[in-house]
Amino acid sequence: MYSAKNKPIMKNKILLSVFIFSLIPTLLFALPNRTEAKGHLAFSDSTGTKNLNVRISLIDSLRGTNYKNSSVYYDNSAIFKLSVMGELSQSFRFESHNELISDYTNRFINSNHFNPSDGIPYTKESDNSKGWNRFRASLEYDLPFTTILAGYDYLQWGVAKRNPVILRGSNHIYRPWMDTTSFIFEPAPTPYFGYQFEFGRLSYTQYATKLYHKKNTGKYLNAHRLQINLPFDIELGASEMIIYGTTTEFDQTNPNPDADSTSRHFEWVYAIPFIPYLFAEPLLGDLDNNALAFDIRVNTLKNYEFYGELFFDDLANPLSMFDDSWWGNKWAASIGFTAKDFCTTSSICFSFNTEYTRVEPWVYTHHKGAGYTYSNYGSSLGSDLGPNSQELYTRLDAEWNFLQLTLEASAVDQDTAFGGNLYDIHTPLSDTDKSFLEEESTIQYVELKSSLLVSPTDFFWTRIGYSFYFGDYKGSRLEGTIGLTW
Repeated sequence: MYSAKNKPIMKNKILLSVFIFSLIPTLLFALPNRTEAKGHLAFSDSTGTKNLNVRISLIDSLRGTNYKNSSVYYDNSAIFKLSVMGELSQSFRFESHNELISDYTNRFINSNHFNPSDGIPYTKESDNSKGWNRFRASLEYDLPFTTILAGYDYLQWGVAKRNPVILRGSNHIYRPWMDTTSFIFEPAPTPYFGYQFEFGRLSYTQYATKLYHKKNTGKYLNAHRLQINLPFDIELGASEMIIYGTTTEFDQTNPNPDADSTSRHFEWVYAIPFIPYLFAEPLLGDLDNNALAFDIRVNTLKNYEFYGELFFDDLANPLSMFDDSWWGNKWAASIGFTAKDFCTTSSICFSFNTEYTRVEPWVYTHHKGAGYTYSNYGSSLGSDLGPNSQELYTRLDAEWNFLQLTLEASAVDQDTAFGGNLYDIHTPLSDTDKSFLEEESTIQYVELKSSLLVSPTDFFWTRIGYSFYFGDYKGSRLEGTIGLTW
């Protein structure tokens, strides 16, 4: 952890990082998450049925950002990772991943009050430094008829590469509006228990989880998913999610008649398998935020993949999704295409992905307030674009030996008007229609990005990148990371 008295040491460390990154060609830029080696410390009993793998990583990253009408600033993060993975028997598997993170910046850092609505909590150590941590753990236990699932982890359902609209899990993308020192926009894991049934090509998975928005108040997500793997390498999925909790707004501040600030507790009926929430919710008083989603992935043609996700948020009739006369017709979709593993005679392999995402106004919000909003620790459980937004994204990867070059381009529109923010509350006095991307209130920008990953061994990697922004956000962002794993 950093403190004010360690600022000279920190500055020397940053200068060393800059020097290291300057040795790498700077016309190539930052990449998505690198998956480190499984671990060089392994333990096993004499029978080989009990195994333990330990992995330790040290990571240092430096980011420099320059937007129009703002000063140039930098952010430096030092990360210590400890991962433990293993099995106690062929039926009992577990994982634990822990990270200690220390950030330093030349900007002022506000104090954090550890309220979940303010994002992942952190400890302010000085005006320019903070420390925080994250962890996740999971276990699986196979029974003759099912697999028991439990842990504190990210939940991800769907097939989208860039913008999952159903459950995005740990998927995190930097957006210019996330550029602040007072809020950590990264998604947070959640405690859960669940089970999975396999019926040949058909599988059924169910989770019951605890979400967080306000201290000492209950907020819950129940979710189940049916997936079938068809011939010709086609995968179909249908998911249903329901969110409910204690209304977090003060009494009399929400004019909706059913926003009564009553205390909600875990509803066990939602944890019973094979019962549609659409049937169960009316029996509990029709109180909760129900969502339905479908996804498809087609890999029939070798090296090609077509995929799509469709998310209905509390939509009574899916056939009315294109009717803009009612604000409650809320839906989101991501569709994409991938071509991968095209290799030349010189062993250079190329992959390509393009994806379009559209999120209608009011999606992920709820008229009863934050206790029913599709969010955890202040961030959307679905697409990080938020309601009333769209993105067109394209990516090209080239790999050769231990080098990977990535070129990316994205065009983003995000409406900031009422109905375009995660915690907006529609009231009886609000307009009953909706309008997608009003010109006067919509933020538009284009990002061009290039990145290079260098990983000559399983235990060492480095990456560096640069992004250019055009439109309502004008500027650039330089970032680099170096890591060691053993």
